[in-house]
Amino acid sequence: MDNGFLPQLKVFIGKNKYWIVLALFLLVIFVASDNSLVKRVVQKREIRALQEQLRESAEQKHQNELMLNDLNNDSLVIDRIAREKYNMHREDEDLFLESR
Repeated sequence: MDNGFLPQLKVFIGKNKYWIVLALFLLVIFVASDNSLVKRVVQKREIRALQEQLRESAEQKHQNELMLNDLNNDSLVIDRIAREKYNMHREDEDLFLESR
């Protein structure tokens, strides 16, 4: 039984123990640890997505500020919005709604 699996495994481990330890270390670093590269890649994707949401929110804020400025300074804008969004009209006007 000298040619069995366990003696061959012991010889293999004896000859390659440093490579095996290195491989296990790299496995822990790349996959299993709290600061693994896999988690870092996922976190970088999340950061990019959140930065994109931040840019979109900033653009929406800018648009809202422009609209608020228009509403505060121009009564015709209020009139136009009331007519377009809320189908409002003056008492002496007829309103024709378009069906979509």
